[in-house]
Amino acid sequence: MTQAIKDLLRQAPLFAGVSEATLAEIARATRTEQFDEGDRVYELGDDAEAIYLVGTGRVRFSLGVGNRAGTDSVFGPGQVFGWAALIDERPRRVATASCLEPCAIHVLPAKALLGIFDRDRASGYLVMRRLAGLIARDFMSVLAV
Repeated sequence: MTQAIKDLLRQAPLFAGVSEATLAEIARATRTEQFDEGDRVYELGDDAEAIYLVGTGRVRFSLGVGNRAGTDSVFGPGQVFGWAALIDERPRRVATASCLEPCAIHVLPAKALLGIFDRDRASGYLVMRRLAGLIARDFMSVLAV
């Protein structure tokens, strides 16, 4: 299973270019959870302790501003969501993530991920720079609604 997660991480735009050793370390720190259609991965205001990589299925991501979905509100295999976990020491969810169908979601604990990025600062910088772009895009899509 770890190799399959590593392959999926390699294909995820957020992790493109991350070293193979770091991808393997991230894959080892990851656990997989199964969700049914309609299940919520998390809700607005929940503690944010992990980011998520969609393995199978589709997840609707509805930002908390009026709880309206932005233009990029549906995530499928290989896409990452839940970035608030990487932002602050006591982060809260700024959105609700709900499964549109049965899903396998790979859970990447934020503390483990940040520790990995502390050890591989080049990969950490690359991911966090991309993350800043994703955050800006998400908020701009909400402002445009």
